[in-house]
Amino acid sequence: MASATADERYFVSLINQARQDRNLSTLQIEKSLNRASDSHSAWMLDTDTFSHTGQGDSSATDRMRDAGFDFSGSWVSAENIAYVSVNNDGSYRDEIDTLHQMLMDSPGHYANITNTSVGLIGVGLKVGEFNGYTVLMATQNFAKTDGQIDLDPGAVSPVNTPGVNAAGQGRAGWLNDFDGRVFTRDGDGTGRNDDFRLNAADNLARGRGGDDWMAGRGGNDTLLGGAGDDRQLGHAGADVLGGGHGADTLLGHRGDDRLIGNAGDDLMRGGGGRDKMFGGLNDDRMFGDNGNDRMFGGRGADWLNGGNGADFVNGGPGNDTLRGGKGNDVLVGGGGADSFVFREGDGRDKINGFVAGQDRLMIDEGLLSGGMNAADIGETPRGIAVDFGNGDVLLVRGPDLDADDVIGSIFLV
Repeated sequence: MASATADERYFVSLINQARQDRNLSTLQIEKSLNRASDSHSAWMLDTDTFSHTGQGDSSATDRMRDAGFDFSGSWVSAENIAYVSVNNDGSYRDEIDTLHQMLMDSPGHYANITNTSVGLIGVGLKVGEFNGYTVLMATQNFAKTDGQIDLDPGAVSPVNTPGVNAAGQGRAGWLNDFDGRVFTRDGDGTGRNDDFRLNAADNLARGRGGDDWMAGRGGNDTLLGGAGDDRQLGHAGADVLGGGHGADTLLGHRGDDRLIGNAGDDLMRGGGGRDKMFGGLNDDRMFGDNGNDRMFGGRGADWLNGGNGADFVNGGPGNDTLRGGKGNDVLVGGGGADSFVFREGDGRDKINGFVAGQDRLMIDEGLLSGGMNAADIGETPRGIAVDFGNGDVLLVRGPDLDADDVIGSIFLV
């Protein structure tokens, strides 16, 4: 692929260390050179051929040019190839060390590595069967040109951390505006600011108009806020909380609750249990908290955080920000330009329907403190896998998605 993998960057780091030890300038990874190297290593494995003469009797320079490298003005090109058997210990770093030493010990290859005329490099590493053995095949392309180049910086850009206000109005502040009735069992509100302090039964309460305080306490309650900015607390039981119109606060607390924001910029927290949350029409803030939750953002620009547990988080239409939180989660952006937040310790998450050039991967700076070298990115039959180590893995899936698309979509937070 055009962008270098973590192992390919490691190989380049060995070359640059050798050049620095000899007071030579370091080489920069160029995407077209990397693409040409990658393709030639794959071709050699596919055809059981070890040669600088490649597909269609091409030369190394031919392959670099065909991959898009701009040989203009004064230019230089060179190529190294090598292979080594793999030991299947789960890492290729020791094989890369061996390849590097082999090339350094060979006068012709050493001359390419230490050539003072080149400033660009591409490396292609491929594992496969060669003459009956499993090997790591390597191609190194070196070049210099006066033409246009496309550098692979090996770093990602920082952006501001997506923020959200998770605070809702407390009861003491709400009581300042209380002007309705107190209800201790199910019933319909007055249209003013009513106080529902319900009992342990299965209650059905409708707030109607007004900014109501609705506390279900025990039982499987249904709390419908209606118009106004309502506060709904399910407490224990499998509750249904419907915010209605207005900027509502819905807190499920314990139990397997169903929270429905409807219209308005709503704040929803599931609490413990396996909760289902639906965002509605506007810009909602949704927190699954503990439990294996299912969250659907609705039409607005929503902020969704699954919290602890194996959650399913779907942003729906709109430009949403999604985070699975701790646990092995499934995230779906839906329509719009979505941002997927992944932090250290979040576990193994899957992102479905990712659209390159539209959606963004917001990655914890601590996971990529060493640049892209800190992650192992590869194409698998199930999607693009990004392994940050220590159990933190993202599997990104989307239409016609490749590893370069994913790398180009990563930003630090």
